[in-house]
Amino acid sequence: MRLKPVKDFLLYIEDCHQALADLYKRLSVEATDHKVKLLLEYMQNKEQVSYQNLNNFVQEASPSLLDTWLDNNFDQSFPLRCKNLKLNPELAIKDVVSLAMKLDVQLIDLMQTAAFDSHTIEAELALEKLTNQEEEMLYQAVIASHDFEYM
Repeated sequence: MRLKPVKDFLLYIEDCHQALADLYKRLSVEATDHKVKLLLEYMQNKEQVSYQNLNNFVQEASPSLLDTWLDNNFDQSFPLRCKNLKLNPELAIKDVVSLAMKLDVQLIDLMQTAAFDSHTIEAELALEKLTNQEEEMLYQAVIASHDFEYM
């Protein structure tokens, strides 16, 4: 078992959000449907907001929280998988929603596991709060996808 400070874990999650933003940008360029392009641009923006919120959290968090050690027994290939993901340019809105749900749930599960495995209450509560924010952002994205469907 390897250990990693909370700060490094959160920086990894930031990298994941940046990888998702890059993925959605690339897919938006490749997509052929106008509504799908708009949804992908929305998803890219959502990931950039998530990245910025997490970055702000890290900047404002207490050193005691950021220096807390976490078990580091998780797959760290998420950004690479996003970079290598290839999809058909004829994506439908439901394809984008399905992809976003799959990828966001992977990050949420990773964060929940880190929260549950935390060695301090401070780290557990902070990671749970961040996880709840991720879940809310995903919920809002799914609602927004319905708006794009009926434009």
